[in-house]
Amino acid sequence: MNRTTLSALIGLLASAASLRAANPIVPSPYTTDPCAFEYHDTLWIFTGHDENNATTGFVQNNWLLFSTTDLVNFKSWGSPLGVGNIPWSRGAAFAGDARHHNGKFYWYLPSIHKSIKVHEGFAIGVAVADHPTGPWKVLPDPLITDNTPNSVDLNIDPALFVDDDGTPWLYWGSWGAARRIKLKPSLTETTGNAETVNAAGFFEAPWVHKFNGNYYFTYASGYPSTINYSMSKTLAGPWTSKGVVNTKIPGSETNHESIVRFGGHWLFLYHTADAPGGGVYRRSVSIDDLYYDTDGSMKQIVRTTTGPKKVDNSPLKNGTYRIKAKHSGLVLQDAGTRIVQLAASASDSQVWNLERSGTGRSYRIRNAATGRHLSFPSTELQSKASTSATAGELVIQNFSVEDGYLLYADSSKDLVGDILDISKDAGKEMIVWIRSGTQNQTFLFEPATTSGLAGSRSTASEVRILSASLKSGIQLDHPTDWELRTLPEKLLLRGASDHIPTENTARGMHIVTTKSGSAPILLR
Repeated sequence: MNRTTLSALIGLLASAASLRAANPIVPSPYTTDPCAFEYHDTLWIFTGHDENNATTGFVQNNWLLFSTTDLVNFKSWGSPLGVGNIPWSRGAAFAGDARHHNGKFYWYLPSIHKSIKVHEGFAIGVAVADHPTGPWKVLPDPLITDNTPNSVDLNIDPALFVDDDGTPWLYWGSWGAARRIKLKPSLTETTGNAETVNAAGFFEAPWVHKFNGNYYFTYASGYPSTINYSMSKTLAGPWTSKGVVNTKIPGSETNHESIVRFGGHWLFLYHTADAPGGGVYRRSVSIDDLYYDTDGSMKQIVRTTTGPKKVDNSPLKNGTYRIKAKHSGLVLQDAGTRIVQLAASASDSQVWNLERSGTGRSYRIRNAATGRHLSFPSTELQSKASTSATAGELVIQNFSVEDGYLLYADSSKDLVGDILDISKDAGKEMIVWIRSGTQNQTFLFEPATTSGLAGSRSTASEVRILSASLKSGIQLDHPTDWELRTLPEKLLLRGASDHIPTENTARGMHIVTTKSGSAPILLR
């Protein structure tokens, strides 16, 4: 291999590596028990810190903070808080939880109380800040201690959940006992009594989130632990066990999770023993993608050594684009009643004007040839995407720099545009499906200019039909604008090429219209 070829290969490998992170997200220091939230297009990750010399037990004296905007590069903010910052603590910086709510930031911290000890002596306090990096003000007294009625023997692993009605709940628990207590609107005081949470196989590490009308209670189960989960239609339960979402971690007896949405991803954060020198008491945080199934259940986490691909959450610029399906290389075209993928041509029916709406990730996508807007008339699974005369809005989120963007039919339900059957065939339509991470759901926005033509290399010469069958489609003698209609005339497809796909068309008589006129054709 010559030097030029070797340099090119090294450059290619470096470029590919830059599109992927690595799990664990940082090899040093040791990090554990992650929690995270999104704020200003940045993922803020709060972790515990296992000391390097821990060999026979957990040695944790402070907490750490990291941030990322692209899921590949992680910035360390050092240690915003340690046990020395907690006035009531005499040691042990165990798993906490930090959240953003109503313009403030709250960090719930478990540690051993200086004087209150009925069981294990752990208490849970709270710190407040105006920014994730602090400065953090620790309140002088804890929220939960061994003296709290109906507390548990080991008061650790706090997790905040604010319900849709604005009611905040603090969950915590270990050694097989889970509790929750309502917080006042300040999120720094409790109100009412601690309530028992019953979930099959609970051991510790509670976490609560809500998705598409379902509440999810995830937690460590057994020891060594898996992460199991239960589901309910109400936050009060009853909780129905759904099994394991994260299997046992090799080399780590503990298993501690958090779940967060970040742009076009649902992320599952956890720890492993995979960093150099790692082990039971020297753990490190990893991140992988979380996916839901069509029935609302969570798919089991596929742990990777690479983590998610690099993302770019900056908004798409207003402009004119071809929208290319990543898996097939074909582009989206307005075909009347459907959106289909076809080979790129000069047709303006393959060109889309993108306009951002407001400051979020909502956009209007208008076809340059038809003036109609890309839309999802229904969010039922397998319903078809089409175009509408009404200017609706779609949420568009970056899935990765490499794979492109997700077009959401309903972002709250994680429903996206999907090329049917992961097919690479021309003429396959876009439907609604739940986000799965496959490349038939990701689209590249490639800048384009309009040709002034509705079709591709249109010509005034007569167009002849060379052949026609349901299986092979309709072959024309040269590229042109065309429309395929039923009898009585109902538009099925519109395009610009020398081939009309018909595999999704019913048998019978149809009408093919080109610039040369209309002709009946029998498809069978």
